[in-house]
Amino acid sequence: MATQSLYRRYRPRRFGDLKGQDHVVRALRDAVREGREGQAYLFSGPRGTGKTSSARILAKVLNCERPIDGEPCCECGSCLEVERGTSYDVHELDAASNNGVENIRDLIEKSALGTPGRHKVYILDEVHMLSRAAEAALLKTLEEPPDHVVFVLATTDPQKMSDTVRSRTQHLHFHLLGPEALEQHVRWVAADAGIELSDEAFAAVIQQGNGSVRDSLSALELIAATGGEFMDRVDVDALTIALNDRDTSAALQAVATAASAGFEARPITEALIRHLRDSFLSLMAPDLVMLPADRVAEIADRAREMGPAALVRALERLGTALIEMRSSPDPRILLEVALIQLTHDEVGEDLESLAARVARVENALRATPAPAAPTTAPVPIDPTTKRAQLGGRARRDPAPAPTPEPAPNGAAEPAAAQDTQDAPADPAPATATATTPDPSPAPAPEPSTTEPAPEPSPAPTPAARPAGNLDTVPDIWAERVRGTLKPFVRALYSAGSFDHHDSEVWYFSVPNPAHADKCQEHLATVQQALSEAAGFDVRLVITPTGSGETNPRGITRPSAAAIADADTGSAGSPSSDPSAPTPRPAEPIDEIVDPSELTDVPPEDVLDPIQRVAQKFPGSELIDSDDGAG
Repeated sequence: MATQSLYRRYRPRRFGDLKGQDHVVRALRDAVREGREGQAYLFSGPRGTGKTSSARILAKVLNCERPIDGEPCCECGSCLEVERGTSYDVHELDAASNNGVENIRDLIEKSALGTPGRHKVYILDEVHMLSRAAEAALLKTLEEPPDHVVFVLATTDPQKMSDTVRSRTQHLHFHLLGPEALEQHVRWVAADAGIELSDEAFAAVIQQGNGSVRDSLSALELIAATGGEFMDRVDVDALTIALNDRDTSAALQAVATAASAGFEARPITEALIRHLRDSFLSLMAPDLVMLPADRVAEIADRAREMGPAALVRALERLGTALIEMRSSPDPRILLEVALIQLTHDEVGEDLESLAARVARVENALRATPAPAAPTTAPVPIDPTTKRAQLGGRARRDPAPAPTPEPAPNGAAEPAAAQDTQDAPADPAPATATATTPDPSPAPAPEPSTTEPAPEPSPAPTPAARPAGNLDTVPDIWAERVRGTLKPFVRALYSAGSFDHHDSEVWYFSVPNPAHADKCQEHLATVQQALSEAAGFDVRLVITPTGSGETNPRGITRPSAAAIADADTGSAGSPSSDPSAPTPRPAEPIDEIVDPSELTDVPPEDVLDPIQRVAQKFPGSELIDSDDGAG
């Protein structure tokens, strides 16, 4: 004789034996105790929560000979017959296999017959499987049944039933058990049945049961038969770790291991989805997770590392793959593709993959410290007007003059004399000006205790510039240099053109001397850009095409030799006196124009046509036509 299963051996016999359904127990017990039981009930809820057991307990208490406070005595003949399944007062019908109209008509005809007990109870399990015609045939009997008949409809999917059937019943919802209550009940059953298991085995039983008492007892019976090792489950921890670590190889290996253990792709996907759902709920609503407290804390730590966004994306992608498996010849391929996309965003072109990449970049940027803000140099102030110089911040600071090093005694005077001999006869006033000496009286020199003042060392002779193909300079200027200059400099030099060149320099022609002065201010920048683009040093000489050697402001233009000397730094001091102060570069002239100093140019004299003719023909006379003979 086969051993009776644990879920049948420990089926509840009274309302008080039901676990986790206090609201159902209270409603049924009070109705029976007060004598106002209904004619039709609808029990709905997940599998293994006690729907059919509650229907049988209700049938027992309605026909019990000695009910006690709404509970059956479980000792009288009627109660024992109901438990053995031989009672004429209780009829169970599986609506999944008896869903036709003929089956319902036969039930309706037999319901009018009398029975030994007080009530005749019909239990229809999985009633949502009835056809529409069978539901219509049952509808009239549910609305007006015989006085001694009670219908109990049980279903796991009440949404598939018609509203007219549900409206004629008292609907009671059954819930899944919490992890604490389920663990307590499973441990009690194991102790009563003489089953000894480890805490890890009980945790596996609770996880497999997922709130269902019948599923938990079935898992307990299986793990007890295998000696405490639970083999009938997917190792979802390995898959979750692979998703968290973004390890594609580990994820595919976990799928292969589960497949070799006999699991198909669909059960693997369903188990992973359930685990990811528990992980998400462990962050948002831990009370809804049907797992022990220590297990909830473990998956919550892993879920924080993965993040809610990644969990939701994994649930959506695996859910889509689960739907597509219905029509796929090889569902495992869909599971593996989904895992590859979840662990390797670069292979996915969907919006979720792009969003995951952007989120990863944002997290990396948040972790990187922000660079320090650059310090802005203060705006230069004109010492004469005490105002900010226009464009002063954009101007380049002039190169600082080299600090003179003290020369040994007796070597300063020959160096100064040599500088005087090498200096040109006509120094350029536009490139260097003498520094005004300090008007304060200098202290008297001491006889011999004080060393002579240090003299500046002679300027180093510049190295010879490498010669290049100067014929290519205009093309390099037009193609590679002009577009890279600042707009103001580009506009200045766009008005000129390359005129001719000799073996060393190019002569750049501009319209007038004033324009030449402006171009001269930015000559160093243009020369540097040209030299970098050409690959050799390029020197320019700005030449105005207009007549005259002075500009409108009365400043004499420097000669080409002076410009060359200023460019190479070989211009000598204007004085041969060794005691004279070292000249320093001229400061840029601030061209701020005061609008109040502007005056209108006097109008030119306008000549009439007769005066113009008289100027063209000197000595001519104007003869009035009235004086002559007509």
